[in-house]
Amino acid sequence: MRISYLNLLKTATISTDSENSNYPLENIYHVWKKKYFKAEDTSCTITATFDEISDITSVCLAYHNLSSATVNFYDSDDTLLDSWTLDCNHETEAQYGSVSSVSYCTIECASGSEVEIGVLFIGDSIYSVIESDQSIPLTSSDSVTASTDRQIAGKKGSVTRTADITIPLLTSSERKQIEYAFYECGLITPFFLDLWDSSHDYFEPIYCVFTDDLGSSHYEKYDEVEMSIQEAN
Repeated sequence: MRISYLNLLKTATISTDSENSNYPLENIYHVWKKKYFKAEDTSCTITATFDEISDITSVCLAYHNLSSATVNFYDSDDTLLDSWTLDCNHETEAQYGSVSSVSYCTIECASGSEVEIGVLFIGDSIYSVIESDQSIPLTSSDSVTASTDRQIAGKKGSVTRTADITIPLLTSSERKQIEYAFYECGLITPFFLDLWDSSHDYFEPIYCVFTDDLGSSHYEKYDEVEMSIQEAN
């Protein structure tokens, strides 16, 4: 399980070699899906210089049209530390690892049409070996009216995933990390929740928000966290 919640791009200095001025690069870390970045070409390179030397464990990509994306990490001496290639077959994708002492990174993007990215996350993540056996159902916000003979009408809403999640068998350190993520995000700031990080072919990461207070329990040999989430946008 991974929770990626503190996006370093929000405070980084970012630039690109191709940008549609109506869809600026700053939209790449905006919390709203509709605030997306769009290039003027089918490929572009985004450069992000962090405001301090950072350790990176998580890169997440959501609501995009990319055919390929490669993230290159550099130190302050311009030495290439590592490169991560994202699987762009999923609408929401994440790549995890560990790169220390990163000064800046470049993101090389390619698409069959003009590059579009709704959300890009680069930063640290909370990790636990626990993968919760959990149902994440789809919920509709449609406003439905029906006549006595079941003629259906109403106002179309949206369909999102929503769930109450229980994560058991946590260490106290893992529980405290999840609590810190809740302190940072509250009920407003979206984050990436990846309950099944071992494979995204079965279930992709969810870009979501907390919808209620976080429940924390301590038992003799382990801790447990209960959270309520809903997919954002």
